[in-house]
Amino acid sequence: MTDGISRTWKAARRLVRGAAATEPAQPASAAAVEASHATVPTPEPAPAAAPAPEPEPEPAPFTARAAERLRARGGPYPGAIRQTDHPEDLAALLGGTYEYAHLVDDPETAAPPADLVFAAVCNDKYAPGLEALVLSLIRQYPGLSNRFLVFHDDSLSEFTRTRLSQVYPAFDFQHRDPASYDVTMGDQYNHVRVGQLGYLTVEVLTMEEPSWIVVLDADLLILGDISALWRGDAIKAVPDIGHRPYAIETPATGRLVINSGVLSLPRSERGPEATLRMKEVLATVDAEEDPALSWFADQKFWNLYLARRDVELLPQAYNMNKMLLELDYPEEIGSVRILHLTGPKPWYAFVYDALLRGDDRKRYRGATERFRTSFALWNQSYVSAITALRTSQFRSEEGAALDALRGSAAGRPAVLIGNGPSLRDTDMSAFVGYEKIAFNWFVNHEDFDTIRPDHLVLPSHMLFGGWHTPHPQLPREFLDALTAREHKPTLWASFYFKPYLETLEELRGYTLRYFLFEKPFKRRIGKTGWAPLDLMSPLVDSNTGVLTAGVPMALHLGASAIVLVGCDSNYASAAGSYFYAEDQHASATTAPRQLVTTWKKGGAGPFGYSVVRRELDRRGVPFLDTTLDGNLDMLERIGLEEARALGTAGAMRPRATS
Repeated sequence: MTDGISRTWKAARRLVRGAAATEPAQPASAAAVEASHATVPTPEPAPAAAPAPEPEPEPAPFTARAAERLRARGGPYPGAIRQTDHPEDLAALLGGTYEYAHLVDDPETAAPPADLVFAAVCNDKYAPGLEALVLSLIRQYPGLSNRFLVFHDDSLSEFTRTRLSQVYPAFDFQHRDPASYDVTMGDQYNHVRVGQLGYLTVEVLTMEEPSWIVVLDADLLILGDISALWRGDAIKAVPDIGHRPYAIETPATGRLVINSGVLSLPRSERGPEATLRMKEVLATVDAEEDPALSWFADQKFWNLYLARRDVELLPQAYNMNKMLLELDYPEEIGSVRILHLTGPKPWYAFVYDALLRGDDRKRYRGATERFRTSFALWNQSYVSAITALRTSQFRSEEGAALDALRGSAAGRPAVLIGNGPSLRDTDMSAFVGYEKIAFNWFVNHEDFDTIRPDHLVLPSHMLFGGWHTPHPQLPREFLDALTAREHKPTLWASFYFKPYLETLEELRGYTLRYFLFEKPFKRRIGKTGWAPLDLMSPLVDSNTGVLTAGVPMALHLGASAIVLVGCDSNYASAAGSYFYAEDQHASATTAPRQLVTTWKKGGAGPFGYSVVRRELDRRGVPFLDTTLDGNLDMLERIGLEEARALGTAGAMRPRATS
């Protein structure tokens, strides 16, 4: 047979066999025989996949030419300059009621006159921003001492006001009730974020005396001379450009929308007449529905109010929105006088966690990527200034007391007493003759008055309520346990909490000492791989107060050796982590998952001990561990009797090599 006949035959045989499997055998019909000799059809190929759609082009970099091109086309097109989702912004551009940012280099400089007053509104959440603002003013005008009004309600705590006064003694805090302003808040982001609190800036209109009152938002950073704000005799303001790359006129006023974050009001524009105008305009705010103004809270009032006044619009450099700078005018960074960090704030990285609301954290993470230059400028300016200021204040207030303690334990070992469960089975009499440094909840130890620690160290910010808390408070249970003891050790805590601790009636009769350990300038040993271990400088976060504060203290006191006890460091879970019952631990703790991760083999906790051990080796100070069944394999272990001998002899045996 030929190949063709063979294929036909096989096809016919398959056809017959298939039919036989489902029906009784029947004689083949003529049609079936004819079909058996036909060619088997070839399947149709599958249709080709549709090509993937082309990705939308990125918005074009802003230029005035590109904006005019959009106008000429009658609206946005792929690759046009960026637009907002506010219809009135595009309508103004297409309708010709817009203006581009004015960028002017002004060589004149002048310090603010002595009778000029600055003003801002602040709460606990914005306090770091206000610190950064005033420190950037001082950097521009060294020796600045102008009065600085801070309008606030109950959301600015007494503790925060004390701290702000330490940063700038000329702050003048003015408590007001925002509810006295009969205006309605909407659900727009700016309304929710600022609320009626923002309206407190209108209070400056009632004040006659100063030659100028310069109103500044707390999220500004001064990067150059701003004396244009107090030249001449007209009100000063800057157009609102940022979320869109151009200014727009609003039908409600027939003028360009101004941003209320920077305003300067001369004496002639304040007083009784201004107060009457203010009240008249406040009565109309709710009725005005112009969308170009209604997105904002107090800014709506200021645009309506200033529409009736003679206003000098300053160049954009005097209120440069971070969006405008980074998305549209990055080349203008050198000309910026005032940077406006609208939206998520750089200080969300360290502000008290409970102050963040809604999607603050998500928006912050996005902003750190999108606005890196602005965040870097703020961080460099603020962190460098606050670190220098706080270090200087710390040394000024605490330096003499710390100098008096230097070397006071020379020739004797120091024992750092942790809170691990092994303390239940540890004979603490082995540490007679030691400088004894205990931590946090050691007040719960039943033999506290027998052991008589020389120092009780409170390095944990969690004990006070959390990092950067505006309402520090030691647990009632802690204070009761401490004051129930006859023995009164020297108490140590972060300098951050000094204003609070010095007012506690329960601590009268105790000696209080401090170390410098606070955000945003604390470093982590897992990142640095090194720590100065210097009690006179900012401490490095080493994952445990024993290392963070205890070791620098022991070195400062001149200890001949540093010995650990009760530092179990072997967490399989957060349960049973202390020598005392869990219900006696009345302060917040590290999240269980983070705790276990930190102290597992190769974790940040053991790494910190390795780093500190290396630093102590370089200084020739032995670092030993007597913890029962402890987990710190990088340290030399000694028994309690060896530790006892070390304390009574007052000398150190030769160190074993590792």
